[in-house]
Amino acid sequence: MNLILDVDTGYDDALAIMLATRTPNVNVLGITCVAGNHYLDQIVVNTLKILDVADAPSDIPVAAGCLTPLMEVVRLPDRLHGGDGMADLGLSPSPRSAVPIHAVELLRRLLSEASQPVTLVALAPMTNIAVFLRMYPHLRHKIERIVIMGGAHLTFGNTSPTAEFNIRCDPDAAHIVLSSGLPITLYPLDPFRQVAIERAEAAAMTQSASWQRQIVGRICTSVMNVFGRDFTFIGDAGAVAVAIDPSRATIERFPVTVELGSSPATRGMTVIDRRNAYQRASLTEWWHTSPHEIDVVTEVDGAYYKALFLGKI
Repeated sequence: MNLILDVDTGYDDALAIMLATRTPNVNVLGITCVAGNHYLDQIVVNTLKILDVADAPSDIPVAAGCLTPLMEVVRLPDRLHGGDGMADLGLSPSPRSAVPIHAVELLRRLLSEASQPVTLVALAPMTNIAVFLRMYPHLRHKIERIVIMGGAHLTFGNTSPTAEFNIRCDPDAAHIVLSSGLPITLYPLDPFRQVAIERAEAAAMTQSASWQRQIVGRICTSVMNVFGRDFTFIGDAGAVAVAIDPSRATIERFPVTVELGSSPATRGMTVIDRRNAYQRASLTEWWHTSPHEIDVVTEVDGAYYKALFLGKI
């Protein structure tokens, strides 16, 4: 499986990068970075450091991308991800460096050169991917699928009552990607909240002989402490897990529209049209649903995907 990861490396992007790069049958072609969980420069630093932790191949290119969303201002969730955006682990500077081209150009190069289908895994605001689709539409056919961590199906949002962070950071970019007509799998907050690590498991990992497991344990413990609870989610790593092995995920097809209105209560909401085909086609005087259906992960076997994750790190 050939993957390109698009990240805003905070704590759960870090877990996702570790899973992808440590899974033997996954070939990570490159990683593109975008502002989200922190400012772009820090996102790149975090990404390079976690590649060191994962003992990932040194030739995986990492590129800095868009500094800001298309229309929104940058808003940082500092409290959740720590001062450095990645749980303040105190990791040493990386000997790696980012490639000297923009992330959108790296996407163009990697897809142009790809001889096999490529899956894009979007774990961040989708600014880079939206700009790529606008600049290089002739390369769309090289994308086998886009797996997106974003949105909410039946659960509540994590930035507003209705909106999930990655979509809310750049609703306009999300609209471009979700309305592209490309094969898309949406991994929303519903399954995101179904794959959890317990405090005792995290504590055991911090005492492991494996450096990688120590770091995962420290990350999970840090997030638990922020929220004051005895569990946390593997988050973005769950989207990578489903991209690698969708066998234990419940997937349904729906039209999905991103709300682009100005109301702070609903902007960035993923409107998942669960009506039947007749209702969608006949009640158009009220609203025209999206013409494109996408795969929405509505539920996962949390124990299975936790075991998949822990078995690779």
